[in-house]
Amino acid sequence: MKKQKFKSPFIGIENHSGDNGDDIPVLYSNDGAMSVILKLDNLATEYCANEDYYRFYHYVFGQIVKLLGDGFIIQKTDIISQAEYRGGKANNGDHDYLTTKYFDFFNGRTYKGINTYLTLTKESSKKSNLFSANGGTSIKDFLLKVNKVLDTISNNNLSYLVLSKAEIKRLFHRFEAFNFGDSTFSFCNIESDESSLRFDDVEVKSISVIDLDEMNLPNDIGAYSFSQELGDKFPVDNLDFLTKIPAQTVVYNQIIKIPNQRKIKNDLEVKNKRLQGIPDANNRLSMQDIDSMFVDIAQNNELLVYCHFNIMVADHSENIEKAINSVENNLFTIGIIPGKNNYNQMELYRAAIPGNASELKPYDLFLTSRPASICFFFKEALPLSDDSDYQLFFTDRQGIPLGIDTSELPMQTGRISNRNRFILGPSGSGKSFFTNSYLKQCYELGADVVIVDTGNSYSGLSKYVGGKYITYTEENPITMNPFKIKEVENNEEKRQMVKELIGLIWKGADGYLTQVEDDVISKCVSHYYAAFFKKVDAQEKEVTSLSFNSFYEFSCEAIDRIRKEENISFNLDEYKFILKKFYKGGIYDTILNDEFDSTLFDEKFIVFEIDNIKEHKLLFPITTLIIMDVFIQKMRHKSNKKILTIEEAWKAIASPMMASYILYLYKTCRKFGGEAIVVTQELNDIIGNEIVKDSILSNSDTICLLDQTKFKDTFDDIAKLLALNNVEQRKIFTINKLDNKQGRNKFKEVYIKRGPIGEVYGVEVPLEEYLSYTTERSEKEAMEIYFDYYDTYQKAMDAFVGDMKSSGLNLPQFVKEVNRNRSLFSMQEEMILMND
Repeated sequence: MKKQKFKSPFIGIENHSGDNGDDIPVLYSNDGAMSVILKLDNLATEYCANEDYYRFYHYVFGQIVKLLGDGFIIQKTDIISQAEYRGGKANNGDHDYLTTKYFDFFNGRTYKGINTYLTLTKESSKKSNLFSANGGTSIKDFLLKVNKVLDTISNNNLSYLVLSKAEIKRLFHRFEAFNFGDSTFSFCNIESDESSLRFDDVEVKSISVIDLDEMNLPNDIGAYSFSQELGDKFPVDNLDFLTKIPAQTVVYNQIIKIPNQRKIKNDLEVKNKRLQGIPDANNRLSMQDIDSMFVDIAQNNELLVYCHFNIMVADHSENIEKAINSVENNLFTIGIIPGKNNYNQMELYRAAIPGNASELKPYDLFLTSRPASICFFFKEALPLSDDSDYQLFFTDRQGIPLGIDTSELPMQTGRISNRNRFILGPSGSGKSFFTNSYLKQCYELGADVVIVDTGNSYSGLSKYVGGKYITYTEENPITMNPFKIKEVENNEEKRQMVKELIGLIWKGADGYLTQVEDDVISKCVSHYYAAFFKKVDAQEKEVTSLSFNSFYEFSCEAIDRIRKEENISFNLDEYKFILKKFYKGGIYDTILNDEFDSTLFDEKFIVFEIDNIKEHKLLFPITTLIIMDVFIQKMRHKSNKKILTIEEAWKAIASPMMASYILYLYKTCRKFGGEAIVVTQELNDIIGNEIVKDSILSNSDTICLLDQTKFKDTFDDIAKLLALNNVEQRKIFTINKLDNKQGRNKFKEVYIKRGPIGEVYGVEVPLEEYLSYTTERSEKEAMEIYFDYYDTYQKAMDAFVGDMKSSGLNLPQFVKEVNRNRSLFSMQEEMILMND
């Protein structure tokens, strides 16, 4: 084969001053064309489900074409390259055991990234030479147009970066090596024939999207299409399959050349007249197309443009046919038959290099209208991590960790106005698993966490972080003294909480206080604290200490006096009888009289497990209430982030009587930078509960939804309640529906709505983290055996995982074996103790 030297299409790069004084590097090609290359991000994030993004992107590029006009080339280059994930906190040395395992698990996983470049090229005039183009008015006119384009991009809130000299050279070198994914790369000889190019062991093949001989296109095409995978109401890019082609690299080259409009119209008129003289069915169709173009030009002041679109795929030779078939099959699906006679592989490759579109030959271009040409522009991007130092990591839809800020950045940008969140997911959807992952990461970022649980869902996480795990039992109930406050805390909000606690004990969670009863108890609470802080007349009973006991004694006398003085009806005997069980000598006399365990104030992670009383209509809501008050005191006096998570226990206090206290909790959270999280699994819990609607949801700017398929037929009510528009609903019903499971651990997806907009993420973790969060009883029991045997969490976990891998069993089989051989561990432990 004859060898030739690969000649660079460029003669150099020269900086010129832009409007704002910054240098704009201009790339000069051998034929005198001038180019500026921008790096930008496509607007529509993959699976954004919002057709407005596609329309807007279409509109912006339409404006750019009109701004540039005759003699300009717009070249858009989307490079989809495969790379290995290297990143996350595991690289900065400041991480805990599970975080290290998390990033070790993902490091090395292959993924695809998208880099998008926009090249603006001014073709050289045949009458001019290179020197006049470089030194005369041509460069000024060119830069004037470029600056108008940059202003248009900025004014439409799209970000861009003008490539520097060094960046342009590096991009060209990447094309020379055809390597876009590796941080370092080397050059090699390029072997070219009629079917493909070869760069060492990588084969590159170009496919023209449009067969210019046949022009097989869909009858209608717009700025976007609808997903074959997710339904006819889910908008996607017309070429959304580009990110799914099984190839190391895909380069989509999109070129629009803007000809002289008067000349092109004259040429079409001549052609139309010539066709009229030759009676033929095909000629009549061509005449109709030309006539419709003229109408469009006249009515809409449209432009006619020449276009070229080609897809270059690169991979090892044994894989290239699979990639080619994928491209062709996907194009067939959208009604396009691609070009077969791509014998000019080297020409297509050179013309795909940004800044060298002017080399493209006329036989690879076709004529169409400006709006139609932009329909073939690729408009999608992949999601990126938030630019924040408060990142929580979940995966994107292809299984790569993304750092998202659910609290601080959204507050700073005004996306949310509070940090509270509501989590909904049916049983088995991964609700508790997601919450475990969320809370663990918040804890590692410095938050104090308080959890009210009724299902033993957080015991593993508590053990890992060394938290305080408090289980309610009759012998050791959860106690505190919510009546004891400092004088500075004697405010309306605190007195309201005490009043509602009394009302809860007296009337129960489903009861309510009459207006008279409410006023009387409010008055009692106010006088009680006034008496203690010496701010009432001598007729009031003296209060020497604050507790339920002293309040009970005080209130019984005060209510009797108020009843007589005001001549009102108040069932004092019933009040005394019901509240007496919490008074000294009563069956619950310690619950509201024992001092709060002051050591809990400094505990960073506390789980209150109250499953034992979840059916108790009185103790369940009271215990929930006093735990919430513990959290409020912690939140008021500690400066770091504080998070209260209430699992199904929230139902116990979601009553009209407790509505104002719940509002007080949310108000206080917002004021002190805390988070209140409510977790539930039943749709009817939120649809049929006014307290949830008016107090919890209206004060939760972040909504987390697990798989909602179970609720799909009755989702309209919940969508209305959660302010979910059609776009957000489309996203929600993609949860767990994508074909993205291959090569990944078992995982569930979650939709996280921050303010008005939400995204879907994966909750995928390594085995060590899964075992820390699991709620499966058999798995927890097997892990407990190892925890009892080893002296640290890390040793126990490493031993468990190591033993499982060496056994050759899968997790369910290994767990079964461990639990079946429990006695062997006990014998080994006894032998170790005897030897010690």
